Amino acid sequence: MPEKPVKPLKKTKPAVIAVDDNAVKNKGRSFPVVAIGGSAGAFASFKLFFTHMSAESGMAFVIIIHLDPNHKGHVADLIKTFTVMPVIEAADGMQLEENKVYVIPANKDMGLHNRRLLLLNPTMPNGYRQPIDYFLQSLADDQWNRAVGIIFSGMGSDGETGVRMIKEKLGMVMVQDPQTAQYNSMPLAAISTNLVDYVLSPEEMPVKLIQYMNHPVLAEEASEHVRQAIQNSNAIQKILMLLRSHTGHDFSLYKKSTITRRIDRRIAYHQIADYATYVTFLRENPQETDVLFNELLIGVTKFFRDSAAFDSLKKRLNLLMKDKKSNEPVRIWVAGCSTGEEAYSIAMLLMESLDEIEKNDWPKLQLFATDLDAEAIDHARAGYYYDNIAADVSPERLGKYFIKNEHTYQVRKELREMIVFAQHNLIKDAPFTRLDLLCCRNVMIYLTTELQRKIIPVFHYAINPKGLMFMGPAETIGGFTDMFTSVDPKWKIYERKGSNVSPGKMIDFPFNVARQLPAQAVKADDMDKIIIKRSVADTFNKILLEHHTPAAVLVNDRGDILYSNGKTGRFLELPHGEAIMNIHRMAREELRYVIGNVIHRARGQKEPVVVDDVKLKEERQIRLVSLKASVLEDTGLQGLVLLVFDDKGLLKRKKKARAGGEQKDVAVEELEKELVYTKQQLNSTIEQMETSVEELKSTNEELQSTNEELQSTNEESLTTKEEMQSLNEELMTINMQYQAKTDELTRINNDMKNLLDSTEIGTIFLDNNLDILRYTPQVRKLFNLIPTDIGRPILHVVSNFDNSNIEDDINEVIEKLVVKELEVKTKNDEWYRVRIMPYRTLDNFISGAVITFTLITQYKELEQNLQLLRKYADNFVDILEVPIAVTDQMLKITHANAAFLQLTKLRAEEAIQKPVIGLLNNYFKNEKQIGLFNSIVGTDDQEIVELEFDNGLYRLTVSQLKGPDRSDSKQFVVTLIKSS
Repeated sequence: MPEKPVKPLKKTKPAVIAVDDNAVKNKGRSFPVVAIGGSAGAFASFKLFFTHMSAESGMAFVIIIHLDPNHKGHVADLIKTFTVMPVIEAADGMQLEENKVYVIPANKDMGLHNRRLLLLNPTMPNGYRQPIDYFLQSLADDQWNRAVGIIFSGMGSDGETGVRMIKEKLGMVMVQDPQTAQYNSMPLAAISTNLVDYVLSPEEMPVKLIQYMNHPVLAEEASEHVRQAIQNSNAIQKILMLLRSHTGHDFSLYKKSTITRRIDRRIAYHQIADYATYVTFLRENPQETDVLFNELLIGVTKFFRDSAAFDSLKKRLNLLMKDKKSNEPVRIWVAGCSTGEEAYSIAMLLMESLDEIEKNDWPKLQLFATDLDAEAIDHARAGYYYDNIAADVSPERLGKYFIKNEHTYQVRKELREMIVFAQHNLIKDAPFTRLDLLCCRNVMIYLTTELQRKIIPVFHYAINPKGLMFMGPAETIGGFTDMFTSVDPKWKIYERKGSNVSPGKMIDFPFNVARQLPAQAVKADDMDKIIIKRSVADTFNKILLEHHTPAAVLVNDRGDILYSNGKTGRFLELPHGEAIMNIHRMAREELRYVIGNVIHRARGQKEPVVVDDVKLKEERQIRLVSLKASVLEDTGLQGLVLLVFDDKGLLKRKKKARAGGEQKDVAVEELEKELVYTKQQLNSTIEQMETSVEELKSTNEELQSTNEELQSTNEESLTTKEEMQSLNEELMTINMQYQAKTDELTRINNDMKNLLDSTEIGTIFLDNNLDILRYTPQVRKLFNLIPTDIGRPILHVVSNFDNSNIEDDINEVIEKLVVKELEVKTKNDEWYRVRIMPYRTLDNFISGAVITFTLITQYKELEQNLQLLRKYADNFVDILEVPIAVTDQMLKITHANAAFLQLTKLRAEEAIQKPVIGLLNNYFKNEKQIGLFNSIVGTDDQEIVELEFDNGLYRLTVSQLKGPDRSDSKQFVVTLIKSS
């Protein structure tokens, strides 16, 4: 009978193991979503889990199970027998509800978005599909800390990547104890990630799941001010202090929210009351500090994560590699590489880029991959990954860059040796420099904004001009647009600008750039002179810049002010609203258009441009200003514009006493100047418009070309659609044929199984490598076999035979195509006849061997009894003084007693298997006696046949032995009796 489900326990005090029955009731849209993955052989695990799970758990359950694409069974109906919760087969767009169970349909992939189940047609062949990984990844992205992943029994490694994604997004993972799983491959693969929270039997999981999800630190109703108080408490600082003292790594600059959530999970895992108690627990259990350290370092990655991003990066790498000269180094740094998948992905892209270059022109590749986690670095250096990477790596790349093992792939040696893996602390260790590519995907999201503002300049310092930085899709460079320009905004690929970084923006390096002389090496008098000299020089430069140089500003291509000198208040003013340091927003109205024009002309002409006598109104007076714009080419300042304001003073008014003609001349002169300036502005505007028109024409031509291509593509798509429809019909026909073949094969397999079982003869089928293909149940008495032994060499399986080694016999049968029969004895004193035959296919190819085991214990016992009786009869005959010989049906002697041998003067070896008539031929009196002897053989006649020996005449009698049923036994007894 199924056991009763375990109900949630009532909660008494915060943080005790019991949980409140009401706490697991409906919590609106924020209920946990539990994804359960397994194979078709995991139904026993599903039964144990759901029979112990409360029907009012407050969670939604989604079952992702490996099913045959043509499976027509009703899995949901079967799950209904295990639980009272509603069990529903998922439909496209279905909204999740708590206290319900959803089952994936056959031949579908399924994802989750906004708590809606989305069904997709499979895009991978059945052997490469990873439906559990696919759903767990979408679950992690959609639900974050409300996601739970459970891995049950199953073959392969599906779910291993999904476990990583769940843990990255602060979810929880349970795995079935491999010792309780029918197939332990999937549980072992998940456990190998070292990210699993609980390893339990299915019936133990429900209680742990309810306790964990309803712990107070994970409760949804915790208010924001309570959460803020937790984050600012001294307990968090104490935990960080213990981590720093135990591991040597400081997490104080990591995001507090991420750290707190990781700590929350450990507190819920141990069912501890609060943070203060957890601090005490950490001090008493140092191993928990290591576990928490690993939790904080969870780095999830996979091969070609966001494949479109790597496609975009590949185009950039191809251009980069072609620009490099022969043996010129290409330096790449993958920061936060975790277990190495991203580093190897970039290495593969580089190798593919080399294939497009002549071998003599190949640059020298230098790849560095670093991470804070030493265990992750060791994993990456070894290069072993489960076979579920086939879902992310193309078959061509798998064959070219990996070596296939039983359930894993290993990166080939030449690719592993390209990369230098090392442990590295991004915060305090010096960066790698002179880089052509810096990959730091999904690293910045764990760091505070303050730390990001310090690290971005370090990255800028480490990358070569025109070098690339590759970030994650959720990361940005913040306000550092003066350091990087975006070349792919969607996939966050940036190019380093040529300008140097202000030293004030650089993070403090752990090393000194220049060696400083020790203080004691400089004399006191010399030090005073140096200080005085520096003080005078600094003061002189300051006075010179402030009072004797014109006002000037340094701007970038967007007009942002990077540096200013002198008194610029007469020309610039703060804009209304948000304070933005941009020359176009801060320039006074009379200067705004002029500044934009002069900067544009300077950039276009690549030489200084001067505009004289620009008028600024100051109350009732007019001030004249000259503007000069110069594009800088100095090292570190390339592309910046220096804008100089030359103040010509106030415009002097003419005295009224002057003649009217003179006033008119002055007015005309001013109007002419304004006209010249207006013409210059108009010419500049016309040039810009002509450039824009040309660009628009070019763009229009490109759009027309693109439109034509799209029309052509549309026509091709229509043709392709018709072809696909035709192909689909053909595939449906072929599918029906295959279905009929499959049904026929199923019937044949059933017939074969029943035939083999009915013979009660143990049979094992082996391939040419002596790996087990199939066996009948009777063989389990002779070999310690379990279902997972299929595919293993038979020599690795322990047998119950007594000192028997049949390896050489099997190899001889396969090589010489002979049939061999053996008789072997088990440790239970049972005898079997072993028959080894070649396994022939219908095409008459040898594809292994077939071994049959027939029980012959009874025959062996009869044989032993017969031998015993024969020995007894022979001994009885030997003690008789009458000469007697026993022959077979050909009258060849099989036994002769001592009297017979003495009379005929023969030894035993001379008489055995010799014709009796040949041995007695010399003793017959005449030919008539010989004929008489031959005539009575096989009859009941007792004619007298006389033989003459040295010691007298003997009468010879021949009698045929009878069986138990009086039948002839084809053996004769020849007796010689001396005549009186």
